[in-house]
Amino acid sequence: MLVNISLIIATYNRGSAIAPTLTSALQQSVPVDELIVVDDGSTDDTANWVRENFPSIKLITKKNGGTSSARNAGARSAGGDWLMFLDHDDLLLPSAVECLVGLSQQYLEAASLHADHIYDNVASGVRHENHHYTLPAFRRLLDTEAVNQMSNSRLYGYPLYRSLLRGNLLQQPYMVRRSVFEAIGGYSEDVRYCEDWDLYLRIAQQYQVAVADDVISRHVIEGENLHLTAAEKQELMYERVLRRRWRSHRWLQVTENRIARQKLAAIYKTQGDRAWREGTGSVAWRKYLGSALNWPFDHVVLARLLWWAVPAIGDLRRADVESV
Repeated sequence: MLVNISLIIATYNRGSAIAPTLTSALQQSVPVDELIVVDDGSTDDTANWVRENFPSIKLITKKNGGTSSARNAGARSAGGDWLMFLDHDDLLLPSAVECLVGLSQQYLEAASLHADHIYDNVASGVRHENHHYTLPAFRRLLDTEAVNQMSNSRLYGYPLYRSLLRGNLLQQPYMVRRSVFEAIGGYSEDVRYCEDWDLYLRIAQQYQVAVADDVISRHVIEGENLHLTAAEKQELMYERVLRRRWRSHRWLQVTENRIARQKLAAIYKTQGDRAWREGTGSVAWRKYLGSALNWPFDHVVLARLLWWAVPAIGDLRRADVESV
């Protein structure tokens, strides 16, 4: 079966530092049919540098609109039946495309294809050679019920969606059928910092997903990575994604609703704790109340709400007495 692949890399102000990523994409044992770089309104010379040094690459330039917008622009211009996405600071191992193509032939029902990667946090020095096996959170993927399984790969159905609701378990690079990408509306352009997780959730909610244990890339975490420097904004995006998934559930989907509400409650609790430490009591109280309304079984949240409620009730009673 022939597989026609368009590899899309969105970039912003990466300059010549994008060279290793592009080189890794071009040095594949099974080459992609087209490599697209989308420059998302860089204010440096990234676009010209790519044009001059990698003339064989299809270059798209656009006004800055964020990673999701750039990836969608790349998808619209792509000619492949499969779309492959790669971050501009990650590196493909030489057999990456070959692995995903093989996965597509093993599991013809799969709508998207994923594999393992090397996690390399150059900011902290932490490195994991097999991310899915060495990090406890990612090991949940191996415990998720599979539709079909081979020696080093699995095909997941709806249970993967429930696992993803608890937190992201998949990473780039990955391949998705163009028809599926278009059917779910592509990347949500109002979601940042966790746009991949949002997309994976929407795919897994409706389609089957194949995952291989092969390591196919080096996932590089740098000091300037958005998800390291914008924790509070990331929380707001998590909330947006979870609320949309919660609203997409039917009321009889008890497990999915419980997971989403627990995750929302945890976000509000974190925000309340932060406001508590900063001394903004009214904000903390509202966040704790939001946490309790979503999941009223956290004794710490309930205790802190009572801590505010008892003095407030006393003040109201004193005010009533004084007004008589």
